[in-house]
Amino acid sequence: MTNEMDVMEMDERQRISWLRANRSTLILVGLVWLGMIGWQLAHRSTPWFLIVMVPVFAIFRFASYRYYQRLD
Repeated sequence: MTNEMDVMEMDERQRISWLRANRSTLILVGLVWLGMIGWQLAHRSTPWFLIVMVPVFAIFRFASYRYYQRLD
């Protein structure tokens, strides 16, 4: 399966840097998401949508991993 790293013709060093950048972006988005939950809770509002979506995203990520693992 062709991915963006193949399209950009990256060498191994560039691929690792790209994957690290993706990982750090996911971590940042997760921290911001948790911060938004904390902010809402601190202001006496329960952000049900934000809270429910945390395990939904985790389940989606795991299901995607399993799906792509079977393709290889």
